[in-house]
Amino acid sequence: MIDGQVVVDAVVHPWNMSPQNQNPAAMPQVEAVYAAHRLSYDEPNAHYALKPDEFFRDIGFDEIGMAEFAESPVDFAVVHALPNLGFGLGPITVPEKCAVFRDEHPDRVKIYGTVGTPIVASAIDEIKRQADRFAIDGVKLYPAFFYDNIGQGWRLDGEDWATPFLEYCRQAGLHRIAIHKALWLEPAPKEAFEIDDLASPLKRFPDITFEMVHGGTAFLDQSIELMKRHPNLFMTMETTFSYILVKPRVFAKILGRLVTEVGSDRLLFASGNNLAHPAPLLEAFRNYEFPDEYCDEFGLRQLTEKDRANILGLNALKLYGFDAQRQLPRIARDTFAKARTAGPPPPWSVVRG
Repeated sequence: MIDGQVVVDAVVHPWNMSPQNQNPAAMPQVEAVYAAHRLSYDEPNAHYALKPDEFFRDIGFDEIGMAEFAESPVDFAVVHALPNLGFGLGPITVPEKCAVFRDEHPDRVKIYGTVGTPIVASAIDEIKRQADRFAIDGVKLYPAFFYDNIGQGWRLDGEDWATPFLEYCRQAGLHRIAIHKALWLEPAPKEAFEIDDLASPLKRFPDITFEMVHGGTAFLDQSIELMKRHPNLFMTMETTFSYILVKPRVFAKILGRLVTEVGSDRLLFASGNNLAHPAPLLEAFRNYEFPDEYCDEFGLRQLTEKDRANILGLNALKLYGFDAQRQLPRIARDTFAKARTAGPPPPWSVVRG
């Protein structure tokens, strides 16, 4: 918690970037991912950046758990399984490990399953397997599939893959769909990250809540218009929140326009841990207000305490079904809470020993 306010991290995904899972044909992208991690921090917070030998590993959930819940004031988190993103040889975050972590900490964690095949029947079979076996709370989608070192983009309004997959999810009671958009991640085709394919499924599936992950990093005007028209669209601000440290003007513009033009009740804090450690982001946002010069430049209304509370956790509590009244007393007695009470451990305490 921060000053009595519940904190939910809407995207956590420990990446397997070990040498054994790196695609030799995509090493520039592997290095770009590490550069993105380092660029998440300003100079005063440079000690949060993992060294290459610390980053290029199969990051463990015990390490992520300490970073989230002991080193940072995060109460609850949503862990996303990730398919092969093109620079790997296999999945980046496997659902089996996500499920084990959730089962060890059921009062703190929800999990999203994922699929990585262009064959829709296989995708449906796989998400059914994850739902039956792991009781997943939602689905994380990546807008490209990879095979033979080729990235094939797909559209969320496509009739051949996306529509039957979404129809199955609705039928199966999987009413939360998060999709990576806006932030281009090579070697996937750039057009796959555009957002002109969202309007139709948002309208056709009003009972599904869609989360635009990395929302605001591009296509801000279009994103605002979509949110105005579709109350089932949430903005999950992974990467965007790192801008509070390294691109303060851009952060103020993105968050300020969203709050001013749409409101704060569908915006979600997200670190993307282990791509960014949540602690410095949360500390920077703790008493954050838009600087006056940015309010004047972009025509922003000032951020309120209620806005901050919504973004930090209140919106996520409702969206993901966390029961703070019941769960907070229980997590107050767990190992993470005890470690934090004894004095927050240093960054990446399990990684660095």
